[in-house]
Amino acid sequence: MKRGSSLTIIAGIAVFLVVLFFYLPASWFGWALPKQVTCRELGGSLWHGECLGLTTQGATLGDATWNIAPGRVFTGRLGGDFELRGSAMNLRSDMDLGFSGVGELRNVAGSLVLDPALLPQLQLQQRGTVTLKLERLELASGPALRSLRRTLELHDLREMQPQPMDLGSYQVIFDSPPQADGGLPGKLRDLGGPFAVEGTVMLNPPNAYLVQGFITGRTASAESVVREI
Repeated sequence: MKRGSSLTIIAGIAVFLVVLFFYLPASWFGWALPKQVTCRELGGSLWHGECLGLTTQGATLGDATWNIAPGRVFTGRLGGDFELRGSAMNLRSDMDLGFSGVGELRNVAGSLVLDPALLPQLQLQQRGTVTLKLERLELASGPALRSLRRTLELHDLREMQPQPMDLGSYQVIFDSPPQADGGLPGKLRDLGGPFAVEGTVMLNPPNAYLVQGFITGRTASAESVVREI
């Protein structure tokens, strides 16, 4: 075989491998998903793909899409963005994560409808909608929250049983650095409704929290509820 022919074959193989790397089908990697996570259909590439019918722990969340910069992989990082769209949950974020999940999410925006009819795993006697707008959310190993900045809101909270009642809307703003023990302090206030609320929320990773403050009723019936607390 002539040298020119060998170089042509080698160049062709190199081009093929490069193209394969940048267009690796996402469906080839379905086996790598955690056992509790499934996709009805995996489409696109590993770097620009979609998971249709994303389900985790029996809850169908919706359709997920992602964009990952291939070059960042060689530095041990996953850089890009992802989006989830569903009937109960919507979420969009930029990401800069290590393979272990440690890193940052930025420009996070999302909503979660608290309704067992949409997510049967939510065994709640309350209904409402949680929204979040975060400039930055930092994850430690676990994964666990290390810090977050900006706003969580709970809108149109309603008690369904034993006696239906509107409970109002509320906001927590996280704009202070984490405490020495890892606690994440936030400022709590109401956004209108039957109760006037002002206080603080302390998140203590991985899954503890403490709410302190003052609550008064704006109506006679609301005040009677406060007195029973």
